[in-house]
Amino acid sequence: MINNSASKTWQPIDFTIYFSFLKWLVAAALLLEIIFRWRTGVSAGGFLFDKMEIIVWIFRFFVFAFLGWRVFKNFGHSPAVAALAGALAGFIIGLAVSLFRFFEGVKIWKFFNLITETTLVVLFGVLVSIAVVYILSLKMR
Repeated sequence: MINNSASKTWQPIDFTIYFSFLKWLVAAALLLEIIFRWRTGVSAGGFLFDKMEIIVWIFRFFVFAFLGWRVFKNFGHSPAVAALAGALAGFIIGLAVSLFRFFEGVKIWKFFNLITETTLVVLFGVLVSIAVVYILSLKMR
């Protein structure tokens, strides 16, 4: 006899909840990052041109930390929700920025950049979001 009480019923993930949860944060982050990249690129050799990547990664850290805080506030201690939200936000931000850089004029590694930048931003988003959820859950004890 098969014990059906121990088996799990798998249901598909409803991504509309995540997209509605992420849309304004991702839209604002994309708008700010692309405007910053465009303005810094226009003024090549300007004050922030050589520090652009560092500033962008610090900005992304704050975006994903805010996302982790929102996940904790709305869903409680749920690292799985934080991981999926961070992955989706990272995928959207990484792909949009890499497409912008594709047409911006970065001559070397155009196709390589489409894959690697998206993957790096996804991993970064997942790690930061999960870390923030864990840190906030430790503070709540």
